[in-house]
Amino acid sequence: MKGCSSPAWDREDAFDLKPDRGPYGCQDEKGKIRSFETFEDLEKDLSQGRGKLAWIWVPEHERLLAPEEIVELASSLKKRRAIIAKGDLDDAKKGGVLFGLALLWTFFSAIQQSGLEGLGKSQSFGLAVLLFVLFALRPGWEALKQKNELQKYTPENLALEVPEARFELWLGSQRARVSLSVLILMLVVGLTQVFSPGFGIESAGLLKLRYFQNGETWRLFTASFLHGNLIHFALNASALWYLARRVEILARWPHLAGVFLMSMLGAGWATVSFLPSQNSVGISGVVCGLLGFLLVFETLHQPLVPKLARRRVASILVSLVVIGALGFRFIDNASHFGGLLTGASYAGIVFPKSSSFHRPSILKQDKIIGLVSLMMIWLSGIGAIVLMMTHR
Repeated sequence: MKGCSSPAWDREDAFDLKPDRGPYGCQDEKGKIRSFETFEDLEKDLSQGRGKLAWIWVPEHERLLAPEEIVELASSLKKRRAIIAKGDLDDAKKGGVLFGLALLWTFFSAIQQSGLEGLGKSQSFGLAVLLFVLFALRPGWEALKQKNELQKYTPENLALEVPEARFELWLGSQRARVSLSVLILMLVVGLTQVFSPGFGIESAGLLKLRYFQNGETWRLFTASFLHGNLIHFALNASALWYLARRVEILARWPHLAGVFLMSMLGAGWATVSFLPSQNSVGISGVVCGLLGFLLVFETLHQPLVPKLARRRVASILVSLVVIGALGFRFIDNASHFGGLLTGASYAGIVFPKSSSFHRPSILKQDKIIGLVSLMMIWLSGIGAIVLMMTHR
């Protein structure tokens, strides 16, 4: 750990002071603290794999640490990860049974109704395939991968994980008020949509016929806050929260607002241009915009983000491509590509390549652009609410 010549997550003061408890201890992601009198007690507790671990503390350091920073904990962390990997694999098996049954049911339903041709046209079957991949195959593959990696787990490998571990812990400890405000707005719009006729899509969704014939271009803004169903909302909300926070913390809040607004427009333009007959709702175009922004921004500012953490963002892109391929009949890939390209272009145009360890400063013009963008975002969400509430 270093001083001002290192990124914020690698500095001595990156984490809070350790609590005034026992000489040894740990704290999970929910803030629950367990303290111990000896290092052996700490090792034993960590070996049990209870909950997702966040920080630890030891007498030699006055601040909280990432567990990976204490090389003597390598054996305990290996046991812990084995327990967690087994639990994740068991959950994936349960998901495989649940979503596998749903997949079989939609498969035979589509066959009975329209034969083999019905499989390609059935949204229920396509959604079942997507859910099976997301909540069974992918978690199972990740758990098996983690289990296999434990076979070559050594203290030396543990040391290589320290930068990513500190980065993720630091990232999770930072405040992201703009991200939170947008997520709350999305939730309020979603609740309004549930109690609206036809789930509000007719009122504020991107209905292409109305867009072209009646000139209702405002639908490019309002449609982003609407969703097709609860699963659609939940997936987008979780992705938005992670990516938006990462953008806000690394590039600062004005650029989060700017790339958010531009991605709404870029994704909207792409879907009306390439899918003129397919209606569209959802904030996934913005999610892809934030992803595209991070891919370029973190490449241009490599000292800010550890290599393994940058790979995690790249893996999200791979997942997006797989999801788009599996659900191409009911997923708006044009919107996704438009948002991705817009976000990537924003980062490439606004930010030059830098070797600095510091995050970008907020300039006066950045604040102005950010405030205007944030106002437009909120007006879009509030507009969707008003339209749904007054629709008859």
